Amino acid sequence: MTLFEVRYIKKLCDDSGHEHDTCQSVTKVEAPSAHEALRLAEAQVCSSRQLSDWTIFADAVEVRASTPLSRISRG
Repeated sequence: MTLFEVRYIKKLCDDSGHEHDTCQSVTKVEAPSAHEALRLAEAQVCSSRQLSDWTIFADAVEVRASTPLSRISRG
């Protein structure tokens, strides 16, 4: 299993009207694939925030795989 970080991104306007991407939340999950990690993270966010759909909370997601230090090969 691979550890994934799923970041929920929301576009927000600053006081001058410029849009910025802001990370609303980060969910870490272990999964065999990025697709499965996204599915698990979406379920966790919807459950914890009592939402029917994560798009109410964010505009986009970023899925990043994390490699534990013990798996990095030396060479």
